[in-house]
Amino acid sequence: MRSFPLIGAALAALFLGCGLNGGLTQAAELHLYAGAGLQPAVATVIAKFEQDTGNHVVVEYGGSGQIMTRYQLTGQGDLFLAGSAFDINKLQQKGKVTAAYPLALHIPVLVLRRDKAQGINNYADLAASHLRLAMGDPKAIALGRSGERLLDATGYGTQLRAKVVVRTADMPQLVLYVLQGNVDGAVVGRSDAVKHLDVLKVLPSPNNVPAEVVTLAQLTTSQNVPLTKQLAGYFTSPQGIKAFADQGFLPIGRGVKLNP
Repeated sequence: MRSFPLIGAALAALFLGCGLNGGLTQAAELHLYAGAGLQPAVATVIAKFEQDTGNHVVVEYGGSGQIMTRYQLTGQGDLFLAGSAFDINKLQQKGKVTAAYPLALHIPVLVLRRDKAQGINNYADLAASHLRLAMGDPKAIALGRSGERLLDATGYGTQLRAKVVVRTADMPQLVLYVLQGNVDGAVVGRSDAVKHLDVLKVLPSPNNVPAEVVTLAQLTTSQNVPLTKQLAGYFTSPQGIKAFADQGFLPIGRGVKLNP
């Protein structure tokens, strides 16, 4: 029985898999550590990169403390994307960063469930209420530290901390707690709040609340520096910045005080 058509198809597939230099091309793989609260924007950028290049990116999501610990344990990876420059600064101090790229502002806001917010118009009202709050762990997520500063800036830091009944290790879990009604309010990212304004009421932020800066770091442990730089370029491109803006992150340079 003849099988020439099958042989022809196999040869066609072989030639399609050859590079211009006559060798077989093989998709490369990069490893990116990324903050869990950045996932929607990251997924958009990664999908475009993979579609354009045919390469693959393994993304390891988690709270900033979780992914930092993971990277320190493995000593492997190409890029590290954190919701705060604070985490990238720690990596720089350890000599693990070859380049860093600020991408967007990550701003903490205090939100309340609308079904619990009747009569709560300011932080004095909230401090006098019996509402239960949730916050991120300052040691675990990017907005943990700036969230604490937000509470202090209200002038009711002690009273509001007394209402905190749970602290989470990542932002998606924190948002889920308040959306599901496990708590009445929480300090979350502005990017999360604007997606759920039908359920959440955002209290006006006090003056001088610092913002975090979403920052991407190219790691010294990268085994494919040219491709790593190419992926970094996708994040820093206008389309990459737009991916974050589309998710509610504000652009850098709006006169917002930054968290040191």
